[in-house]
Amino acid sequence: MKIVGLDVCKLSVVACILSARPIEPRQFYYAAKFQTFEANALGIRDLLALSPDLAVFEPTGVNYSKLWGTHLARAGIEVRLIGHIELRHYRKDTLKLPDKDDQADALALACYGFDYLNDLTRFVQIREPLIIQIREQVLRLSHLNRCKSPIVNRLRQDLAWQFPEIAKKCLTRTGNHLSLILRWLADESPSAKYDRLLLISIGLGLTNTARYHAQRLCHIHMEELEIEAHLANLTSNTSFAVYRRVFARFGFGQRVEAMILSQIYPFENY
Repeated sequence: MKIVGLDVCKLSVVACILSARPIEPRQFYYAAKFQTFEANALGIRDLLALSPDLAVFEPTGVNYSKLWGTHLARAGIEVRLIGHIELRHYRKDTLKLPDKDDQADALALACYGFDYLNDLTRFVQIREPLIIQIREQVLRLSHLNRCKSPIVNRLRQDLAWQFPEIAKKCLTRTGNHLSLILRWLADESPSAKYDRLLLISIGLGLTNTARYHAQRLCHIHMEELEIEAHLANLTSNTSFAVYRRVFARFGFGQRVEAMILSQIYPFENY
């Protein structure tokens, strides 16, 4: 049995490969040879070349651990996750390893894999692939929403002196349609009305900066529409029929429904 403990960093992993659980982990820590694999083709190839039966790591964010976990799973290697709190206590109280560093974590992860190999309750429950996809899209929407606010605020501040007559107009979308004024500002749609209004405006004139902000918002809104369409397809799965009937009774919107569904663990538990 070969178990690899992986401490996931932003663009690399620190690996500790074990064929057996060391009797004295603290002594082993000072003598062991840890390996670092970069997030590139060579790093993935060399990690898979270790041929572990099991890979154990923390669920470090959605993006960092996703790369490594996906490649390991595709290679037929079992992947298990350990919660941050559980690993910290295990490393400190059970193994008596020194203060946290990447190598100590990698060793602790591999040892944990051996100690609790036959006890799946000791590992983080992995969501269904469908739930994972929904969660990824929900997080993307949340990120885009955070991106929009400062752009809208900056655009309104610019319009206050460039074209104050429209500074308080709608700069978002209604349903699936962007407001005409935003599309006009971004040079994506003509509007005789706003052309005339600009000619008699008391403002100092539109700058390219205002148009660039409007274009950014248009691109964000288009991306949101793509994500929402993808979410609609994912959440229409028959596995969610019971949930959707409840959602309909309370009139939840698509984003709220997707957010709730993204928190569901394996279906058989419900």
